[in-house]
Amino acid sequence: MKYRFNPSIGWLPAGQVVLLVASLLTFAVLSRLIEPAAYAQFAVLTFAYTLCSLATDLSSMGFLLVHGDFAANRRAAWRSAYISATGGVLLLLAANTLLVAAPLPLGPPGVLNTAVLVVGLAAQALSQPPRGQLMVRRAYSQIALTDVSATVVTFGATIALASLYPSVTVLCVQLSLLSVARLGLVTALNARHNRRNKSSSELLGPATANPITYGLRVLPLNVASYASRSIDSGVLPLILPAAAAATYSRSYQLIVSPVTQVQLSLGGAIVERLARHAQGDRLNAKRFDRRLWLALHSLTFTAAVALSLGAPVVQALFFGPQWTHVDLFVAAMAALLPSLTLSTYISWKLQIRADIRHSLANLLVLLLVPFFAIALAMTSGTTGAVIGLATGALFQGVILAILHRSFIPTRLWVALLQVCVEWLVLALLVIVRVG
Repeated sequence: MKYRFNPSIGWLPAGQVVLLVASLLTFAVLSRLIEPAAYAQFAVLTFAYTLCSLATDLSSMGFLLVHGDFAANRRAAWRSAYISATGGVLLLLAANTLLVAAPLPLGPPGVLNTAVLVVGLAAQALSQPPRGQLMVRRAYSQIALTDVSATVVTFGATIALASLYPSVTVLCVQLSLLSVARLGLVTALNARHNRRNKSSSELLGPATANPITYGLRVLPLNVASYASRSIDSGVLPLILPAAAAATYSRSYQLIVSPVTQVQLSLGGAIVERLARHAQGDRLNAKRFDRRLWLALHSLTFTAAVALSLGAPVVQALFFGPQWTHVDLFVAAMAALLPSLTLSTYISWKLQIRADIRHSLANLLVLLLVPFFAIALAMTSGTTGAVIGLATGALFQGVILAILHRSFIPTRLWVALLQVCVEWLVLALLVIVRVG
């Protein structure tokens, strides 16, 4: 089947642009209401929260995207989601209990913060099946409007709460409320669709893979995707001064997260199309892969250069005077973007294959960046963290290209040259600031 561009897919990145603007405005306000130490504390709590979520995520949405939205698959996906939610909640409770003994900037997590995060984690897991149904139906406008509505309400409530009670609890509420709002909206949209289309909602399909088996095979991909981007943000507050660690974490949220969120917003739609192409004409599949590869890298590299050059402007607009090393961290985060784009593309391809061996290998490679950042931070402080971040990006990109060369829609030497040239340009912009 020949690929045809569906213009409605533009709703997904358009929605993320709106979310990006709202996020930047909210951060500009919150960074002046809430002290950096609270952000450093929140970085550790978020790290534990997300790692627990991903370690128990059986990818019920991915199961529907790959195997189809049939009645039997939906029931299986919901069972998978309930298992993920229960396992994630129990693991998070255990993790926060252990954090009581950790040298956190503001002390133990506290019962209130833990309870708020537990609710958010459960809602996040349970929102996957209804969101997957919307994605399979290609209801991209509804998905985008749902994300925007949930985010605007959450950000508004967070700013109001921060003006009365500026603390790390406000940041926990922001994270949890967003998941709860999304769950409510996507569940309501699916319930309305099923009432209007009762016959199609009970479609029978062919026998598919076990959702638990599928989830376990792709679970390393989910952990790798997060760990490669955030394990350093969660650990560095235990090593660096609170102000530097908070700047590191918030620079990531401001520079890396928006770009990756735009990519991830398209992830469901792209995985669904990749799965359909894998069952069709190979020539059309290769053409689609090549266009996707070129578009991702062109946009990401352009954004990385612009963000690195604009680091002083970012510092002036979105951080207050109490934040340190902002321009240096922004440039280092920008140098990481092309490598993350490569890992995102490969992750999409691996979700179709659902091969545990390749998933585990991918996980090990993606741990290089946080490993370098943490190791050098222990010996050389803030400067070491920056050097480790930038250096790890090069090694990660090269190894990923070699390890998964069968997935790359171009010759290996071309891909390696592209990785090295992009990294060299961005690394030079970091070196200028270090010097």
